[in-house]
Amino acid sequence: MFHRVNNQTTSSLEKVVTPSSLIIVDGDVVTTYMNADSEFNDDSANENAEAVFDLVCDKSVFHLIIPDSTTHITVAAGNYSNPRFESLKKAEAIVIKTLGHRLLAQFYMDNNKKKYPVKVFNCEKQANSWFESLRANPI
Repeated sequence: MFHRVNNQTTSSLEKVVTPSSLIIVDGDVVTTYMNADSEFNDDSANENAEAVFDLVCDKSVFHLIIPDSTTHITVAAGNYSNPRFESLKKAEAIVIKTLGHRLLAQFYMDNNKKKYPVKVFNCEKQANSWFESLRANPI
């Protein structure tokens, strides 16, 4: 179950709150901020993907994933996929704050040969700059 929040001041900015995350859609960038001190599992991932799919309405997007350093990720990184949401992604960036998350991200990238680029970053600003470069020079 998720709760959709419309921002009255910026028409292109939309937010969804799920039990595991805050998801913000700003133009063609979907940012998923995972909650602190929570478990992120296959069900959470699927719920988030479905919420995003409902928001973007078949529009291609860049996906930015930002787990809190205390988020316990139990998603089967090598196996999880939501085909509907995957089909919309232009690229995916993951912001890493812990060694454990870095190892999971590396496993995810090694075992999921995506049809779009996936890259790990140390901060949100670097990830958004990468998205800008992809917009300017599409792959």
